[in-house]
Amino acid sequence: MKSFILQTFNYEPKIGILGKTGVGKSSLCNALFGKEVAPVSHVESCTREAQEYPVSVGSGNIKLVDLPGVGESQERDIEYKDLYSKQLPELDVVLWVLKADDRAFSSDEEFYHNLVKPHLEQGKPFIIVLNQVDKVEPFREWDFINCIPGHQQQENIDAKVKVVAQKFGIDDKAVIPVSCGEKYNLITLVDTITYAIPKEKKVTFVDSVKKENRSEKAKEEAKRGFFEALGEQIGEYLAGLRGKDFGKTTGSSVDKTIVGKAVNLIAKMWFNWW
Repeated sequence: MKSFILQTFNYEPKIGILGKTGVGKSSLCNALFGKEVAPVSHVESCTREAQEYPVSVGSGNIKLVDLPGVGESQERDIEYKDLYSKQLPELDVVLWVLKADDRAFSSDEEFYHNLVKPHLEQGKPFIIVLNQVDKVEPFREWDFINCIPGHQQQENIDAKVKVVAQKFGIDDKAVIPVSCGEKYNLITLVDTITYAIPKEKKVTFVDSVKKENRSEKAKEEAKRGFFEALGEQIGEYLAGLRGKDFGKTTGSSVDKTIVGKAVNLIAKMWFNWW
């Protein structure tokens, strides 16, 4: 039990980031985590290895994994196949960044369907971040005071989301329109990631993002995931002692028990948002 709690609190979420140069990968990292991760933007597009960048945030750490390849030549596809087959299973979530005002995503689509999708494990959280939506036409409609799209602009953004989802063959709820510069819809992105990642990893991810990007919804989901995972651990422990499987039933009520209260106290000490 002690090892589970320590592993959960000390776990470093690995977030894979894909996208062509100039789509705003580093600005997304900065907007989400409050850290400028300059290396995510390639100075040279010839990098052929996955680059990991540890980032200290909140009370823990995360790892940003910059995966190369998007927009490069087809000749490199063979060498990238091995890279992606090794890297993708290790990631907790994959974020693919696109520019919302781009008219075509053919190279992104081809790379996704040929190189990424075949190596994505079933259930692996995959989210497309449609960045710079404030530049979608008619861009002059953008409400700079409230940092939200205008009426026609919102309709065009919604249409873009549906088109992108269709081209990539994913649910349109996994395509999140944001504007890092305008700090628009980042909370929705954090909520989406929180609900997508495994239950025992939700807490450390939510603790990693900037305070203003943590919704009450995300925090409650992180708590729920933590206690459910803890309950399963307790159920396995008790089953070993008594030969009974308490499993998820224990998890649903563990925060009402003495053990749950003790862990809750530890969590409050560890996370300032708890």
